[in-house]
Amino acid sequence: MKSITFLMHNIFAVGGTVKTITNLANQLVHQGHQVTIISIFKSKQQPYFELDSRVTVKSLVHYQLGLRNLIPLAANRIRKFTPLLKPKYLTQYEPGFRQYSSYIEKKMIRAIQNDTSDIFVGTRASHNLLIARFAKGHQLTIGMEHMNLDAHRQELKEELLTYYPHLNAITTLTEADKQRYTQYLDAPIFVVPNMIDEKRHHIMKKNQIIAAGRFEYEKGFDLLIQAVYEIQEDLRDFGYTVSIFGDGSEKEALQQQINFLRLQDLVFLRPTTQHLSTYIAESKITCIPSRNEGFGMTILEAMNQGSIVVSFDGNTGPKSLIQHSRNGFLVPHLQASALAMQLLEIVEYGHSKYLNPIIQSGYQTVEQYQPESIYNQFKTAMDHVIATQSS
Repeated sequence: MKSITFLMHNIFAVGGTVKTITNLANQLVHQGHQVTIISIFKSKQQPYFELDSRVTVKSLVHYQLGLRNLIPLAANRIRKFTPLLKPKYLTQYEPGFRQYSSYIEKKMIRAIQNDTSDIFVGTRASHNLLIARFAKGHQLTIGMEHMNLDAHRQELKEELLTYYPHLNAITTLTEADKQRYTQYLDAPIFVVPNMIDEKRHHIMKKNQIIAAGRFEYEKGFDLLIQAVYEIQEDLRDFGYTVSIFGDGSEKEALQQQINFLRLQDLVFLRPTTQHLSTYIAESKITCIPSRNEGFGMTILEAMNQGSIVVSFDGNTGPKSLIQHSRNGFLVPHLQASALAMQLLEIVEYGHSKYLNPIIQSGYQTVEQYQPESIYNQFKTAMDHVIATQSS
């Protein structure tokens, strides 16, 4: 069995990648591997999602105020509000670039170069680039992509295509994204989707539409709110409400949109929760209105809980998981009116015989993403990397 180290942004925060790596790490130790997670930032005492006790967690920067944290905290504050102490090598197209200082960057490079595990794994494009540039010659490396290639800015894409060949392997979430990379790179690329490892709740469904994710522009919650506005009277007539779980920089703007459109009785912004699966299970409809979605864990979570899924068809993730009118619904990309009409159609049908086959097909889809299956796909990538070293 092998030892694997994952480099993470923040295992102590909520997020799709955090949940994905948590699930993968748990399955790896279950299979007998040694797993370490290096979390660049530590914002809480415990990881957000439940980690197997056999997984070792290390952190580079503690957000909690304390004597040993004064230097990184001071560097972080200076960096956040001034151009001083900016990283030298970390790509400026990293979404959280201002969170990183030159001090943090040095700690990241040191962590990469001092690692002694069999395989070192990056989980974020900017981190993968650092690993590709600074991993020592004997180190075996995998860069995991949790966004699709075309979702990255052109400048970042050019950096990825320049440095990714220096990694021993690359993983993508979907076959479609793998094909995009193979158009540009002659490198080992493997498809490793997200896994789902949640029990199914048998709860009476409510007349509720649910959505969840970071309150950021790319997640498209403003489009969902606009769609609700267009069918608001119908939703009131059928007794429906809309709950959007999450947090982020767009929270105030979303609430202002809700207030401006006078939807306060219909649309509610809810805080992040560790019990999302329960809320999904009690919701008849789950909406994923993302402008860009690399995979869409919420889609699998909804299918697993028998909640009808609706999303846009211009996204690599939803298109790879949803077959329109078979296990969910896809509407034209970014068209709020089309989203509104699809939601209304489902509301009008209720959970009738028309929708039951879609729920059953969703259950069948979920079976493809069980832990054992995804572990085997990741193991294929690991085996290739090990074989490359031996040859």
